[in-house]
Amino acid sequence: MKKIKVIYQSAATLIMGGAMLLAAGCDVERLPYNEIPADALDAGNIETVTRGSYGKLKEEAFYKIIHQVGEYGGDNISLSGTTSDQLFNIYTYHRSATNSYSAQFWQYSYTMMANINSMIELIPEGESAAKDQLLGENYFLRGYNYFQLCNVYARPYADGNGNTPGVPLKLTSDIADFPPRASVKEVYDQIVKDLTKAAGLMTEKKQNIYASKETAQAFLSRVYLYMGEWEKAKEMADAVINSGRYTLLTGTSYKNYPRSVPEENTETIFAIRMVKDTDYEKYHMNYYSVGALYSKINNVGWGEMYPSETYMKLIDENPGDLRHGFIVPETPDVPYTWLVYTNEVPMYVVAMVTRQADGSYKIADEATVEANEDAKVVSKNDSYFTSNVVEQSGGKYYVTEAATNKRYEVKIEAAAKTRNGYPKRFIYKCSFQEEQAQLYSPVMMRFAEMYLNRAEAKWHLGQYASAVDDINVLRTRTEIPKRVADGADDSTVFTWIMNERRLELAWEGQRKYDIYRNNLTLDRFYPGSHRDSTPVEDGLTLSSPLIVELIPQAELDAYPGELTQNQ
Repeated sequence: MKKIKVIYQSAATLIMGGAMLLAAGCDVERLPYNEIPADALDAGNIETVTRGSYGKLKEEAFYKIIHQVGEYGGDNISLSGTTSDQLFNIYTYHRSATNSYSAQFWQYSYTMMANINSMIELIPEGESAAKDQLLGENYFLRGYNYFQLCNVYARPYADGNGNTPGVPLKLTSDIADFPPRASVKEVYDQIVKDLTKAAGLMTEKKQNIYASKETAQAFLSRVYLYMGEWEKAKEMADAVINSGRYTLLTGTSYKNYPRSVPEENTETIFAIRMVKDTDYEKYHMNYYSVGALYSKINNVGWGEMYPSETYMKLIDENPGDLRHGFIVPETPDVPYTWLVYTNEVPMYVVAMVTRQADGSYKIADEATVEANEDAKVVSKNDSYFTSNVVEQSGGKYYVTEAATNKRYEVKIEAAAKTRNGYPKRFIYKCSFQEEQAQLYSPVMMRFAEMYLNRAEAKWHLGQYASAVDDINVLRTRTEIPKRVADGADDSTVFTWIMNERRLELAWEGQRKYDIYRNNLTLDRFYPGSHRDSTPVEDGLTLSSPLIVELIPQAELDAYPGELTQNQ
């Protein structure tokens, strides 16, 4: 009798063993893998096996690589030192075919694919609404997984309209089926086919930790956006916005977005559910979670990666922007403000400053400076500046560098500690669910993205004023002034849309893809350890081979069919 069970082998072996399935316990909160007879599948067993696939999304090697490749390869983050962890290679674009994160991501993805393909073959369509719902969820999961795989290991669709190698498109449980890499276009066409099928099958309004019709439509909106199918991207975003299922959070609820469970969050469309206490150790939701590198909360986490200076400059254009609430500086036990000075070689020079009675600022004297041991301090006596006076002009602050006599703009902020000379600005957007330090249910899609997708699609369709209306919905929610479309040229509106997308989706694993699919240039001319040790070339663009990860060498070696490596 055929058994349904989980197996842990190379992805090549998993493709061979497509009839072997993952089984999970009866709820997504606990996942004890078991064996059940494949010929005894009923609606209950089908749901159990399907939840096993959802359960694999919770593996650290799966959800973290999606986040790391999509976010660490962008310009929203600044690592405050080097590390032997292989995440550093992702951050610095120094690729490796033996990266363990990449290897495990490939394996876990094809583990799920073996399970999903067998479910799609076994579940009879049209027999009942319950079975159709579960069949639709499996189609969704397959489309979702192939999208993530293609993003990590293949070139963007925008590069040659998808006529470049994608990933093996395994769609059967046939143990003799070893497909070569399909083209990116072929993979995307299959993703669209799967998600469209899923949307047509699913009728239940399930919680947002499972797939639904709206989940598939929301994901289709993103897929079509990446493909440059603007009308279809707009159509799918419209469908989700008009569904009435989701609302944007406002005020304190928005600033505390990651603190609630997904099921209680009206803005979350789809999230990978992590459970308080239960998953904290089992799925490494402490020092090895997404948020642990961004923050240290209650002494849990590394707190070594901070918002980039260019991101801070963008968000600081509106001091009242509620998204400032996701950034929490670690404050020292001194009542001073401090000054950040970035010269033509991207670096920080941090000096304690004091506010004078007339409202001006001066760099603190030596005695005051020495009182704070937590910060890397530069005083007037260190010869960085020609004077201890901070000049003011037009609401901006300036200092003059002694060595070159050049005048630089600086900024003055609330006091904060530093690490290796980098201001500790902790990011709380991926932490503190249910007040448990680094607990986080990774958000894969949320309602705000639909407005951003629709705005971008409208821009490409020449509907500039309507596109601005969409980003203004989000600007109103974040309590910052609306953009005024009158008189704005098309390039200005595009910049507004991209900036709003950058601010809103920061640290959600999309920034790298937004840069390259729009044929923009990666600009990381700001302080960070990406510049300290064997820095990657500046100005990476869509044409660079470095923007896609190498296929794991172990998979190339084990695969019986044709499997070519990336450049």
